[in-house]
Amino acid sequence: MNAAPPPPVRHFPVIRVFVSSTFSDLVAERNALAEKVWPELERYCRQRGFTFQAIDLRWGVPGEAGLDHANGTS
Repeated sequence: MNAAPPPPVRHFPVIRVFVSSTFSDLVAERNALAEKVWPELERYCRQRGFTFQAIDLRWGVPGEAGLDHANGTS
């Protein structure tokens, strides 16, 4: 049985923001965050050597974010 490959090396620290609510509330606010706020935060973080990752739980949790949370790292 082959060992799993090591996880990819991160080049920049990751800042994640999780947005959680029911799917029917805050739709306009969540859409405004995705359209206006997240792109600005992504640029701001990138200029300072960070990676920004918005996670709206309507989209699900990306694999890497789920693994970090499960391992107690961020």
